[in-house]
Amino acid sequence: MNFCWIFSIENYVSINQSDMKTKNLFGILMLFLLTFNFISCDKEDEDGRKITDYKEYVLTVASEMKPGVIWSEGNNFLKEVYVVKKENAEDWEAMGYIDGFEFEKGYEYKIKVSETSYLDHSMGQPAWTEYDLLDVLSKEEKNSENLPLHFIPEWFYEEHVLPKYKYAVEADKKEVIETDLKESSIIPLDYHYLLYRGGDALLRWFAIKDDKNTLGPCIIKSENKDPEKMPESYKLLPPEGNVEGFIGWSFLDEEGNETNYPSFDVFVGRSAKSKSFNPAPNIVYLYKDLTEYYKNKYPEIGVKTVVASYTVGIN
Repeated sequence: MNFCWIFSIENYVSINQSDMKTKNLFGILMLFLLTFNFISCDKEDEDGRKITDYKEYVLTVASEMKPGVIWSEGNNFLKEVYVVKKENAEDWEAMGYIDGFEFEKGYEYKIKVSETSYLDHSMGQPAWTEYDLLDVLSKEEKNSENLPLHFIPEWFYEEHVLPKYKYAVEADKKEVIETDLKESSIIPLDYHYLLYRGGDALLRWFAIKDDKNTLGPCIIKSENKDPEKMPESYKLLPPEGNVEGFIGWSFLDEEGNETNYPSFDVFVGRSAKSKSFNPAPNIVYLYKDLTEYYKNKYPEIGVKTVVASYTVGIN
């Protein structure tokens, strides 16, 4: 028998047996790694959300809510917030949400809450804090004292540009009316106007000049409008952007009562300069036909048409 042939056969068998052993070892190793990874991933899921801090304390909750800015999911939101004060604290603070707490306006509360801080890197916002009601210690009908007007930082409201004011006049002596319009705008032009929804989901409008000068908040009463029935005078001041809706606004006080604030016809749309792909409206055009008002005020100057408009950005 050829020795070389025998050697080749034996060598081939030996090599294949070695190769099979290597493959078996590789398979066992892969199975171990997969099992380890599965257990590790399962443990990560199990331990993914961690409590980083927990405390309990008593809060005084004021008898009314205020507009304020809160941070959530990477964005700043304007909404109604609770006005709260911790034990032995002198200053009121804003708190956006207390799970399980049912607030009734006109009552000051003392409540016990828990504050739990979480960390979970699988979440879009990995760190956050939740507040839960533990107990209502007292509920007293009263008006809380020394409340701030709002919890809106200066940088937030100054991002909203001041209203753009325009008017058009058709009259024999239109300079008389133009002077009047310049000196007596329907709404103040040095205030920033902000929209938000209250805890009752009603839309509100709040005007702010600085920490000490505000107007409102007012509840907005809205109704749909037929664009074909809008006054012809509005065509003298066409909106500069894309109009997507037509509504009417009137304003109620916080109790839901009618006010003497002027109402407006409103064109809802998007600014022509906007580069955002977000389809949501970002601007309102407030219109008011003042023809009859000025005909009565100046009957001798041949008033034909007077219209005013305000362009206001919405948050």
